[in-house]
Amino acid sequence: MSAGTTLKDPRRYFEEIGADRSAVAEQPPVCLYLEVTNRCNLLCETCPRTFEELEPPADMSWDLFTKIVDRVPNVARVVMHGVGEPMLVKNLPYMIRYLTARGTYVLFNTNGTLMQPKRFQEFIDTGLDELRVSLDAADRESYAKIRGKDFFNRIVRDVGKFITYQKQAGATAPRVSLWLTGLKETVDQLPEFVRLAAKMGVTEVHLQRLVFNEIGYGKATACNSLFESTQEAERQAIEAAQEMARPFGVTLDASGATEPGLSLKATPNNYRVRAAWGKWCNSTPGGRRRLGYSGSPFPPR
Repeated sequence: MSAGTTLKDPRRYFEEIGADRSAVAEQPPVCLYLEVTNRCNLLCETCPRTFEELEPPADMSWDLFTKIVDRVPNVARVVMHGVGEPMLVKNLPYMIRYLTARGTYVLFNTNGTLMQPKRFQEFIDTGLDELRVSLDAADRESYAKIRGKDFFNRIVRDVGKFITYQKQAGATAPRVSLWLTGLKETVDQLPEFVRLAAKMGVTEVHLQRLVFNEIGYGKATACNSLFESTQEAERQAIEAAQEMARPFGVTLDASGATEPGLSLKATPNNYRVRAAWGKWCNSTPGGRRRLGYSGSPFPPR
């Protein structure tokens, strides 16, 4: 197979999209979003699948997976998550290895509930580049309110064990990060979230902007969003978290790898269309293509 397209920084691939591109894609995509499952074991208050059945529960088959990725053999970056939990998919390690063997940068978000020690070496061996753990709270009570179930202590324990295992094995990948969705009711936890990450051995924390549509559902509503509505107390929490992160050796940024405060402000770059077929494409378990996010002008993660 052909070697993957080289990007200066796979985590900021969208910055390599030229402003002079035409309406018709002249090149294949450099990034694919593959929703390998729409099944999940949580009931998050910020997720549409908690409130409506988007489509019948399914995992992406091996045949569909290979059919998609083989059409773009030089794809540089593949993101293997959507509205479901990727670690529920039996074939996930084989899918990752299939991509990393050709030099593709691979990552996925997980809720961390299935990070059993017996799977640690398996995921290291796949060559996975990034493992993003969405935790969304700094304490057990807040976690249960947002994520719908009480797995907080288990996730903190098992992700911490994985970091320790990595260090003992001398493995530098996957790069593990901890994610907090920016809600008005939890942004004040950001400093403690940084402290928790450091305690777990995680050296990257991301403030993820809330995605919502004009109707809203659960906690995914405009009134809960920090985007263009950050108050002084919330700005102070972000600044305090940044100060706390430095001595711990933890980096704190936002989705799209930007400075947290900047990511919550509207800029021309925030609104730039990123969903052109020539740059990134999301395929679901049933093979449908999704070319954008509902509601907001946020860049793909």
